[in-house]
Amino acid sequence: MRLSKKLVIAALGSATLVLNPLAALAAGPTIEDTDGPLVRIAISDTLNCSINYKGDKYNEFYNDKSAQDPADCGTFLAVGSELFGPGELNSRAATRMGAIAWTPVSQTKSGTGTQADPWVLTTVVRGGGFEITQTDTYSTGNEFYTTTSSVKNISDAAQDFTLYHAADCYLQDDDYGFGEYDANTGTVICRAKDPETGEHTDRGRVEQFVPTTAGSNYYYSSYNEVWDKLKDRAPLPNKLERADSNRDNGMALSWTRTLEPNTTADYSLITSFSPKGQVALSSATCAVAQPGADSTATRTIGVTITNPNRDVKSVQTVIATLSDDATYVPQSVSGAPEPTVAGKVLTFKNLELPANGSVKFSFLIAGSAEVTPLVKISGTTTSGAAIVESDTSQSSTCDFPELPTPEQSQPTPEQPQPTAEQSQPTPEHSQPTAEQSQPTPEQVQPTGGKSTEGNKLASTGANTGVAIALVGLLGVAGVGLVAARRRAH
Repeated sequence: MRLSKKLVIAALGSATLVLNPLAALAAGPTIEDTDGPLVRIAISDTLNCSINYKGDKYNEFYNDKSAQDPADCGTFLAVGSELFGPGELNSRAATRMGAIAWTPVSQTKSGTGTQADPWVLTTVVRGGGFEITQTDTYSTGNEFYTTTSSVKNISDAAQDFTLYHAADCYLQDDDYGFGEYDANTGTVICRAKDPETGEHTDRGRVEQFVPTTAGSNYYYSSYNEVWDKLKDRAPLPNKLERADSNRDNGMALSWTRTLEPNTTADYSLITSFSPKGQVALSSATCAVAQPGADSTATRTIGVTITNPNRDVKSVQTVIATLSDDATYVPQSVSGAPEPTVAGKVLTFKNLELPANGSVKFSFLIAGSAEVTPLVKISGTTTSGAAIVESDTSQSSTCDFPELPTPEQSQPTPEQPQPTAEQSQPTPEHSQPTAEQSQPTPEQVQPTGGKSTEGNKLASTGANTGVAIALVGLLGVAGVGLVAARRRAH
């Protein structure tokens, strides 16, 4: 186990001596929230991530100096044989990667920390012909924050890259722990030991990287093996290694792509913490056009939120963000209470997510008939678990009970399907009456549903009455025919 060291700062008169010159470089705006649960979020100007959880003495990621110095957590970019990353790394394994420090460009802080106006740290760096604009967003009361890295190719040629977000875990003031992977969300997890048994169970605290951009790779192993994978400058291998062994651990996500000059690609993740051991909840969103849509096409938006945890979760908020070309149809919700609406933002509350189960709801939007408007879903539970973002661009099909099934989308009997009075002939209309020469159903033609009654009539003498009626009708017809011939001549 690695021993922590304290950074000593000596003050001589009015002069301050900083023993580590990079500490000054890393200084910048931080998010501080005494109410927590994340009491401090610090992103250095070279993209270290340092997080302090309420009640813990040390950083949630490893550093060998103090609770507040830049930790071994951050954003890295492999370009050819070069690896760019945070300017200050602590362990020998991390420094052996040979990462080139990002060149800082700018760093700003905005927001007030509310759900409607969250804190945002915006950090811009450059390296290897790329510029990264990273936004880290946090709302007070949440046990997670979101990170979006906008990667822009500022060179004159197309370039391949692999983007990493990696960390040496130091959860719960402990350098050791276990590992997991959630295939439903693509989440890689460091988990602390069970507080009662000391074993690997779902009661141990977790910190996790939850990808919200598709196409990610993952890796979990000992901290030094994680850094060795970044040293390879290759996509992560999608492996958990010795995850059930209590050891000094780390985790990472990666994305690989080719970018043309002056183009940008965004990659997002959630960094989530839970003292109760709960993992992030997945969401899925889809859109189905309604039959008969016109220039103001109406679409059903279907949402499924899945809870993989073993206890019931109550939703704090589920937020649906509509694109500018979409409008919510009031009172159209099925499976959830009516949302509050503020512009293009719908806020749903009072949903219960069953243990190891899901909740589904739908609502209507109006928009363009030619292009499906974009709808994004995100949220959190009252216990602080993140609901992973999804949107309608990620799904082409829907399978939700609230959406029209093939039987429901077919016209109802009252609409295009002809009613019994219209196209299905009634005895009075299409079936000729006795006066029209054809016997009624009660007389000769038993209906499908009355075949038994028809057989009974055949044995009760009804045939005699029918014969008499037929003779009479033939006689009338004969007289009419003679009269007609006479008028013709």
